[in-house]
Amino acid sequence: MRILLVEDDESVAKALQKVLTDENYAVDVANDGQTGWHLVSTFGYDLVVLDIVLPELDGLQFCRRLRERSYTMPVLLVTALDSSTKKIAGLNAGADDYLIKPLEFEELLARVRVLLRRVQTPVLSTLEWGKLRLDLNSRDVNYGETTLQLTPKEYGLLELFMRNPSQVFSRGAILDNLWSCSDAPGEDTVTSHVKGLRRKLTEVGAPGDLIKTVYGVGYRLKSADISEATVQPALDTGSSSNNPVMYYQKTRAALVTLWPTVKPQQMERLELIKQTTQALQNNCLTHDLQQASVRAAHSLTGALGIFGLRSGSDLARAIETILRQDTLINPYDQQQLTELVNSLEEQLIQTCDQIEQSKTRLAAPLLVLIDNNPDLFHQLVKALQAKRLYVQVALSESALETVRQALKVTQHNEAQTDSPPAPDTAECKDDLPDVVLFNVCLATLDQGALERLSNLINQLPPLPVLIGSVDGSLASRVKAAQLGSHSFLHSPDVSTMLKSVLEVRSHLQQPTVLAVDDDPQVLEALRALLEPKGLRLVTLSQPLDFWATLQTTSPDLLLLDMEMPDFTGMELCQAVRQAPIWNQLPIIFFTARSDADSKAAALRAGANDLVEKSSADSDLLSRLCNQLRRSQLQQAMATLTEQSVFN
Repeated sequence: MRILLVEDDESVAKALQKVLTDENYAVDVANDGQTGWHLVSTFGYDLVVLDIVLPELDGLQFCRRLRERSYTMPVLLVTALDSSTKKIAGLNAGADDYLIKPLEFEELLARVRVLLRRVQTPVLSTLEWGKLRLDLNSRDVNYGETTLQLTPKEYGLLELFMRNPSQVFSRGAILDNLWSCSDAPGEDTVTSHVKGLRRKLTEVGAPGDLIKTVYGVGYRLKSADISEATVQPALDTGSSSNNPVMYYQKTRAALVTLWPTVKPQQMERLELIKQTTQALQNNCLTHDLQQASVRAAHSLTGALGIFGLRSGSDLARAIETILRQDTLINPYDQQQLTELVNSLEEQLIQTCDQIEQSKTRLAAPLLVLIDNNPDLFHQLVKALQAKRLYVQVALSESALETVRQALKVTQHNEAQTDSPPAPDTAECKDDLPDVVLFNVCLATLDQGALERLSNLINQLPPLPVLIGSVDGSLASRVKAAQLGSHSFLHSPDVSTMLKSVLEVRSHLQQPTVLAVDDDPQVLEALRALLEPKGLRLVTLSQPLDFWATLQTTSPDLLLLDMEMPDFTGMELCQAVRQAPIWNQLPIIFFTARSDADSKAAALRAGANDLVEKSSADSDLLSRLCNQLRRSQLQQAMATLTEQSVFN
């Protein structure tokens, strides 16, 4: 399904686009009415999500023009203008439904599904074609008793074919249905996805021509026996996306990731409103400044609401109401405006801190090993708690096993139902602590205990480790090194240990990986593999755009294919290593080559590692996480060293 989103507020547009694309809708975004009209005149859409207050061509005019030109797709109006007059005007203009900002994402998706159902008959929850079965609620695909693991685009392809089993789709038609215009690749990409889908189908026993090529035209499903090929109509209930709690959890990581990109815009809007308040107090408020502040407050109302900041959104709405007055703002309203702006600033600053904390909470806990120093251990516990860190004390290996189980449960839940930050609710603790303190004498650990501790530390993602030891002997250092990558501090005091812990924690944010590969299928597979593990993935299929993307993204790790058009991975790696700013960036080649010469050449070019594409997913994850953790610890300890030099 393809949706056009017309929204002039960049932060709101980003959030809505993310929510809709996560539900496998192809979404095009226009930031003004005229651009939206150009898109709707060029492409076919199943639904239009439309703001009312838009530059160039407002939402009501846009909607009227749609109906005058006989466009019949449903229209959902989304706006911060909360008045019955506007609602009636929108519906009279031809809209099918109306939502007020700040809105709940689960309600938005429910309205979208309802509107799309009106143009689809019957309502489906299961599609079947022979032994092939696709569950639209769970998105599970089975052939016989075997479950297929499909990428989002492969799933979309199969759903498109199964919804229209007798229709032939050209590669261009497939692009129109499954890709937004900003992401649309060349038609060869469609061929690549079809090949990948066919391969996965044949691997589970499906006929090789289940997806037939109609030469010179496109693709369709192979004809099947009527008795076997059926579509099962059912009410669309039970979907996880219909469950408000599950959907609220699912969007957490996405909103946390988006917040840093929209935060500056919200702070600029607040600053403009503060300038207006000051000008009002000095009796020098101009009409243009007042109108600009009205627009800023209006935008804040919607944007803060989208990100779940309801109290901030309410404050912005109250500010907008005062600033919209046509008459001179009286002293009482001026005082009220000042109080509202101060409250909004306080809310926004507090919210930023909480969202940043939520972002940090996505990281694994820091494991701090104190080697046979009970006094340091107990003093550090008190110091960390005074810093309001959630500290868990492990007095035995069984306590560490509890942490491991909590980490596994949290990872599983985040992969399926990530929850957004809830800044307006009371603070609640996750299952995972910020820091785990374990007092253990490394010198007395036998090989079995050492292996068990190493397995705990090096799970996926691996736990970052900091060791403080009164015994800096070579034997202790060797045993510590067997645990994996970490920092080893010899005879530290409480102040040094506390400073080290805080610095390491500050580097444990959600890592960004830039993956460069000219094969879009590989990039989609990487996304499916890495993002559920808490990694932010930026993909690039055009090596010509590499340097600009590198500078914009500032990744924590670079994943390069070796053979690409225009520039090879080797050439990109060498260019990165020549720039001092990127000299320490971890680089991994992810390639089909497996010979020793290729690996040697990669290391000479400056790579940290080489992973074959045929390797198990766990191998890639393990080596990628190890490089990230080593890099994070190196950065943290380098910062500490630099601070100690200058202090």
